[in-house]
Amino acid sequence: YPAATWPVAPSPQPAAGVPVVGIFGLVAVIVGVVSACIPAIAIAGWALLAVGFVMSLISLFLRGRKWPGITGLVIAVVGAILAAAVSFLVAATTSSPDTDGTSFGTPSERPTDGGTATESQDPSSIEGAEMVPFADLEVGDCLPLVEYGEDELVFELPVVPCEQPHTDEVFFIYDVEDGEFPGDDALNESAWNGCYEAFEAYVGRSYEASELDFYNYQPTKATWIRENDRTVQCILFSYEDVTGTLRDSGR
Repeated sequence: YPAATWPVAPSPQPAAGVPVVGIFGLVAVIVGVVSACIPAIAIAGWALLAVGFVMSLISLFLRGRKWPGITGLVIAVVGAILAAAVSFLVAATTSSPDTDGTSFGTPSERPTDGGTATESQDPSSIEGAEMVPFADLEVGDCLPLVEYGEDELVFELPVVPCEQPHTDEVFFIYDVEDGEFPGDDALNESAWNGCYEAFEAYVGRSYEASELDFYNYQPTKATWIRENDRTVQCILFSYEDVTGTLRDSGR
């Protein structure tokens, strides 16, 4: 007789697990979405979001449960749209004219009577004038009187030889205290005080006794935030055309 055979029970199949790469991809996507919505670390967030998306996609082709990969892909797509919207809103609220990295400012309230203003004239067309960016201004630079419009952004100033008739002269340049933007009014007050303290040392006479006046250029909120601009330029002003420097003039 043939030997009896007994049925053998099939061995149990191991339960399908969750691919580790899918879990890491899901975590990377979540952290990436949150980071991409924060302007200071947005670039790192977008990079992490991209890595998480790729890991989640790879996990779909591995043996195991697919939910981490699918969840990661969905969050990556929705999160990318959300992060892009946040970036657009941030850019829109902090937008300013394209300055190619050049600082600009606005003049404080300046004297207006006396002198010959060149409101309708292009400053660069003034005889002998060299247009100088704010970052390149130096103490002792002489400037012709130019009337700028209210709240007009100024990117550069016309510098003329001091032997040429002019009304303005740079007499002090300094940086205000760092920190959050204090607001235009508070910054203007701080800048005025800084210029006032330097007035007598340059002119040789106190501001109260002098026939000269002064105004200043200061950072705007845009240059403060985007270009780390903290510089104030203090400008002497004569109500009549002068020739030569006003330094130690005692006027």
